[in-house]
Amino acid sequence: MVTEVQYGGRITDNLDRELFNDYGNRWINEQCLTPNYCFDHTVTEFNYHIPDYLEHQRFVEYISKMPGNDTPTIFGLHANADLTFRLKESLEMINVLVDTQPKEASGGGGLSRED
Repeated sequence: MVTEVQYGGRITDNLDRELFNDYGNRWINEQCLTPNYCFDHTVTEFNYHIPDYLEHQRFVEYISKMPGNDTPTIFGLHANADLTFRLKESLEMINVLVDTQPKEASGGGGLSRED
């Protein structure tokens, strides 16, 4: 229900829908309800599991220890996915910077934008 109905209207690409369904199958299943279930044993930076606490403060402490940036492996992706993402993000930032440069200069000398 979560992957098909809840977010179905926001995902328009079929490949994105398949990927989201795979994430749903991986992260939302009956095994998650077993005690000490770990989402991925291959990730060594952080132990992703559903804590078995009764106190709110302990949940907050666990959440505060989570990494700010997750590795692609926790989502079942190759480690190069992070490199690809960062490269694409950098190129987009450079394109925005180039697009915001003045299109015409008032002076006649000097180099053009392309140079």
